[in-house]
Amino acid sequence: MEPITSRSNARLKAARKLQAKRNRVTAGMFLAEGEDIVGEALASGVLPVETFVAADRPTDEALVARLARGGPVQVVADALMAELGTLGHPARVICIFRIDTLPARLGEDLGVHLHRVIDPGNVGTVVRAAGALGRAFVSLSPGCSDPLSGKGVRASMGAVFRVPIEHADLPPEGINRVALVPGAERAIWQIDLSQPTVFVVGAERHGLPPEVIAACDESAAIPQSQGAESLNAAAAATVALYEAVRQRS
Repeated sequence: MEPITSRSNARLKAARKLQAKRNRVTAGMFLAEGEDIVGEALASGVLPVETFVAADRPTDEALVARLARGGPVQVVADALMAELGTLGHPARVICIFRIDTLPARLGEDLGVHLHRVIDPGNVGTVVRAAGALGRAFVSLSPGCSDPLSGKGVRASMGAVFRVPIEHADLPPEGINRVALVPGAERAIWQIDLSQPTVFVVGAERHGLPPEVIAACDESAAIPQSQGAESLNAAAAATVALYEAVRQRS
């Protein structure tokens, strides 16, 4: 197969557009980079609609054959692969996936609701923790970073293919909503987390606004040593999820 060598190639131009959130939303598709991450998609039963592989750095043929079950495979000159992805060292495999093939919430009774967390690395890491300490779901308020951005998908290490992600103005109802608030009267381990629970976590600098805390059923703190800086959203969510799993075990 002759490699694509033109920057103006229609397939590459369409794929590059997916680096912008508005185009991901319009197209209903997103990019995932690297063998490990696209391998996670396959392990979750999610196939790409199109695959791009580096011409001069061939990857595992068996992996490419599995990816080809979802859609065409394009061989691309390495310099153009660098433009298609967002990694400092270009990936050998980049795939396009449909957003509607990602998992929906199906009764998961443990989750994290993030309020205006704008760092994509934090959002992706929370998704990764939800996949490791779950299966848990992730809920995102308006203003949160897109977990399907390049950095978000990488930070999740492919957990976006396994973790249900939903969008909501406020934490979901019908489940015990626990706001993580520094200085709250009760520590996280003093809350009954064996019941259906969603942890509500704010951005590191701004925390949770009063109206979001008021919409929760309980507040809890993650005790820290005196003088310590606050935990970021990903660290706080991970600690809380671990405590829930510990109690349930």
